Amino acid sequence: MNFEPVQKREELAATYLEQLQALASEITVATNAIAANALTTLQESVARQEMLCASLAMFVKLFGEGSRSPEVVLATNSDNSIEGKIRAARRTLVELNLKYAALLRHSGKSLALLISLCNSHTGRFQEARGLRLKQQTWSCEM
Repeated sequence: MNFEPVQKREELAATYLEQLQALASEITVATNAIAANALTTLQESVARQEMLCASLAMFVKLFGEGSRSPEVVLATNSDNSIEGKIRAARRTLVELNLKYAALLRHSGKSLALLISLCNSHTGRFQEARGLRLKQQTWSCEM
């Protein structure tokens, strides 16, 4: 009996699981970077997320050109513990993606508000037809 294809599938399933978990970890790093206003950390995390997503996309191609998800294919030849862990990792990733998207949407609105605030607040005197007039400004404390 040839166990080599089964072993290869189990190894691929384990690698797939590791990459799902790594992606979940990177999303957590990115959300923390946004909260801490750490741009460099966020950029590095996004780059790692892109690499992990590309690698995960290769798994989809490897397991049926996208017609079937890797979990379905892997589950047929892997033990229940790997299958369960993959499902749990996917659920975690879905939840993190929803939170990450909400955070990005909210921080984008906050950024637009701050840009608007900064654009309206000049704090300088400007000349208008030979007279020096101070522009009216508004600001808020955060």
